[in-house]
Amino acid sequence: MSEFLLKVLPGIFTAIFASYLAAKWSLRKFYSEKWWERKDHAYVEIIDALYDLIQYCEIKQDDYGQGAGYSKEKETEFRQRYNQAYWKIKKVTDIGAFVVSPQAETILKELRDRPRLEWNENPPWEIYEQDYKYYRDALNKIVQVAKDDLNANKV
Repeated sequence: MSEFLLKVLPGIFTAIFASYLAAKWSLRKFYSEKWWERKDHAYVEIIDALYDLIQYCEIKQDDYGQGAGYSKEKETEFRQRYNQAYWKIKKVTDIGAFVVSPQAETILKELRDRPRLEWNENPPWEIYEQDYKYYRDALNKIVQVAKDDLNANKV
């Protein structure tokens, strides 16, 4: 009986240990993939929001107070997308680098804290032109940071 146990026990322990390692490795891989997906989703949302901000500013800076040639419904849609994008960027900036990299957080904080022209002292197209430049610059930087961050953490 003890000879039988000496032959069987190492096999049982090896199987248990191998199963433990396989389960641990599988869970680590699963969580790593999920974290990468969350990062990817966060960057996509930030990039989409910045694009909506850029699009709205581009339309408004070209307007020069003469009407952009868009219907009221289309202008309302652009304004709503702009407002949603603005609050999305503000939320990501205020929450901080929970999912995105610290570099992305810094870029968004710099965007939030940028110098702004005063509405009562400057024509609207200049304000939108300045905002356009800041949003475009932030978008270019975020795209590069996202590429680096997502490639570094790719599963």
